[in-house]
Amino acid sequence: MKKLLLTLAISFFAAGTLASPDHDHGAASFKPRHKGIIESTHHNHFEMAREGNKILLYAYDKEGADLTTDKLKISTKLEIPKKGNKPVEMKDMKSYWETEVDFQGAHRVTFTVNVGEGKDKDYVKFTFEK
Repeated sequence: MKKLLLTLAISFFAAGTLASPDHDHGAASFKPRHKGIIESTHHNHFEMAREGNKILLYAYDKEGADLTTDKLKISTKLEIPKKGNKPVEMKDMKSYWETEVDFQGAHRVTFTVNVGEGKDKDYVKFTFEK
């Protein structure tokens, strides 16, 4: 009985290492086009680039094609340690979104992008350091 349980336990933990070579989760194999950070949802890739206090958000489909801003409904918030969360208004630039962010003295902030609505709702998080 001990051998059976041990064999099952080893099989269970080893199963994750047996993924096929072409198995990936998207973001690691998707290269940023605007020198930003890539994060992925189930349906899209997002790239967030930073230029000083300006944040630019680009969207791509799963195959990597650019998405215009009218294809996605997003909402965003900024999480500042010891200051809480605040919604961020993103300016629609047709091929990307942009906003100015005040770090309010924090060295690190987390930017959350909520995508879609209802059962198709998903999100990605980006962390920036000053």
